[in-house]
Amino acid sequence: MPLLYKAVQSNMASEDGENKWYPHLVKSSKRATTETLAEEIARRSSLSPGDVHNVIQNLTDCMRLHLLNSESVHLDGFGTFTVKASSAGNGVSTAEEVSHKQINHLTVHFTPRYKRIPTMGVRYPMFYGAEFVRIDQIKNKSKKNQENK
Repeated sequence: MPLLYKAVQSNMASEDGENKWYPHLVKSSKRATTETLAEEIARRSSLSPGDVHNVIQNLTDCMRLHLLNSESVHLDGFGTFTVKASSAGNGVSTAEEVSHKQINHLTVHFTPRYKRIPTMGVRYPMFYGAEFVRIDQIKNKSKKNQENK
């Protein structure tokens, strides 16, 4: 399945005074669950879906432990996970006043594995071969197919 996108107009005018249009990725209504992943991995290995599910659960528990100990978690061939804190709107005047109470929420930042290619810069192998489809084109094709029946 390709990456779906739609056209979205910016709220902010560009230098020429126009509100430009940009592609915006759209999530599918489908969701890959731990059970789905466990079944798919089991089909590719000698493990049972239950074994794989257990490994995934243990992986998430171990990742949580390391992330909450201020460590990043790097998974070879996949990428790196790091905890980020947001304290937007809670600034203080001096360094001495800084406190954990200013933190609004924590998020996990994911950086996919990348390769530095001297002539091409940074490339993300995870996204090689990505295909894109504009979502309104799918809907239009669907309508045309229904009208032709």
